[in-house]
Amino acid sequence: MPNLTYTDPFLGRLVTDDREQAAINYVESIAVLSQDWRDRLVVLRVYIAICLESQKGGEDDVYSTKLKSYQKEFDTTLIVAKQSNQNGITVPPLYPSLSADASR
Repeated sequence: MPNLTYTDPFLGRLVTDDREQAAINYVESIAVLSQDWRDRLVVLRVYIAICLESQKGGEDDVYSTKLKSYQKEFDTTLIVAKQSNQNGITVPPLYPSLSADASR
C-alpha cells in the first residue's frame, strides 16, 4: 500500500488498507494523473468514503459536515489536477489543502 499522509486526525484513525485501495482504484479509473495529484485525490476519496459510511444524517452530524467539505475539495482538486496535465506539462499540487485543517 502507498504510504499516504492523512492529516485529519478525526478521520485518519478510520483509514484502512481496503478503503485506501478502493480509493486508488476509483481515482485511477477517472483520470491519468501524476503521482502527487493521484495521492492527494486518494486521501480525499478515502475521507469521503469514511464519511459516507459513518454519517448519521442531520445538519449537526460531523460526518455529514466533513463530507460536504471533502466532496467540494475533491471536485475542485480533480479539475485542477486535470488542467495541470494539459500540454504534457504536469504541475505538482502546491496550493494548501483544506484537508490539512484539523479543526473541521
